[in-house]
Amino acid sequence: MAFMGEWETTLTELQFTILNGMADDHEDVEQLYLYANHEFAESAQVRIPLRDIVDEVTNMLREGYVEAKYSNDQAFARLHPIDFTALHHYWFGATDKGIQAWKSSTLMNRKTGKP
Repeated sequence: MAFMGEWETTLTELQFTILNGMADDHEDVEQLYLYANHEFAESAQVRIPLRDIVDEVTNMLREGYVEAKYSNDQAFARLHPIDFTALHHYWFGATDKGIQAWKSSTLMNRKTGKP
């Protein structure tokens, strides 16, 4: 068990990107995809395919880094339990675990120079 100040998390670049995209607001899969690929917006290139975003959001949900905060359609995609076949209807936010991992990530340290 890690204690505050001792925790350093090694997130994958994709996990970091997803949490970074949620840093200031809840996001849906489409917004996370656009955020992950914003550098390539004017070209036909894609850095991170949509399927990779969906797969990693699923993994991060199961690992407790993110949680569904809202649903665009409660009748079709209830918040509890989450329907993993309807991920495109949910808006996600980082959990406390996800925020701590994002803040202490080695990627955060490299990209911002901050602890």
